[in-house]
Parts: sequence; C-alpha cells; structure tokens
Amino acid sequence: MTEATKTYTEQQFVADIQEAFASSKNPVEQAHRVAGHMRRILATGWPRSSDKLGEANGMYVVHADADHGHPGLGFMLLAYRQGPQRLKTPSPHDHGTCWVVYGVASGSNEQTRYHWNFGEDPDQLPTLETGKANVQRSGDVDYFLPGEIHSTRGSTEEETIYVRVTSENLDKTWRHRYQVGGSRGWAFQSASTPPADD
Repeated sequence: MTEATKTYTEQQFVADIQEAFASSKNPVEQAHRVAGHMRRILATGWPRSSDKLGEANGMYVVHADADHGHPGLGFMLLAYRQGPQRLKTPSPHDHGTCWVVYGVASGSNEQTRYHWNFGEDPDQLPTLETGKANVQRSGDVDYFLPGEIHSTRGSTEEETIYVRVTSENLDKTWRHRYQVGGSRGWAFQSASTPPADD
C-alpha cells in the first residue's frame, strides 16, 4: 500500500464520485471511474474506518447526494454489514436507468450476470439464461450498467462487509425482477415488494 493510498479519505472518495458525474454524462465512463476510486478507498481499510458503519448487520448510508447523479440527481454511497447468508434462490434484477458499483471490503459476494436467449422461432418469447458468475472477495470491485441484469448472493460462511454506489436513489427508481429460464418480469421500486405473479 502506497502512502497516497493510505491517506485517501472518505471525503476525497465522495468528492471523486461527484467529479465523475460532473465531468461526464456517459454512464459507462462514470461507473468505470467510480469503480477505480472504490478500489483505491477499499485498499485503505475503509469502510471499517468509517464512523458511519455500525456494528450491527444492516445497511448504512455513508453519503446521500442531492446535487450529482445519473440520469437524475441523488447518488447514494451505502455500506453493508451482513452475517453468513442462507443459500437462496437467485433473484435476477436490473437497476433501471441506474448504474451500480459494488465493492467488497471483507468476506465475499457472488455476482451473477444474465442474458436473454432468443431462439430460432420468432413466435416464442426469449428466456432469461444464467451467464457469468464472479465471486468478489476483499478489494474486488464490479459494476453493472443501466438495464444490465444480475443477482447478488452473500457468503454462506462468513461476515461480509461491502459497499455500493448507486447513480441515483433506487428507492425512487422503477426497475425489474426476472425469472431464470423463463420470460417473466415484474416492475418494482426498492421501497415496494414486487408481486410474485401477475
């Protein structure tokens, strides 16, 4: 770890995220830049060093920004502490018009990407197929672009501390959950529960 890495602070990280929004309107470039800054802050031992990360399992708001974001204002910087997770069925979802950067400080998160399979018969609906899975470990950062479908599964064996930057407040963003191997999708907002069927 270099001296510059050791002294990179939470306040500098927030300022660099704001600069990523201010200097580009391209969501791909924004997410890529923020991912680079997140790798740098994770190398300092953050968010364990943050006074905003609590001792109990849960989500902690590190920074809620009213002036920067994409495509609308209001990016969120969130930290999570979670104990070992039960093995559960994946829940593929998108983030609507939002991009999201995930970074793991300790423990692990499995991130799985999905894609639509369009068959030979144009009268048949496409089906959602499982794509690449990647296990994020300490210091690893991944990002998911607007409309990209993925699922996240925390470690079943150890505590995981991870962080997430969302390019807007997901509580106010319409997005979708999907059925693996099927052709179904359900619209929802984070503050609401999507229906099991329609």
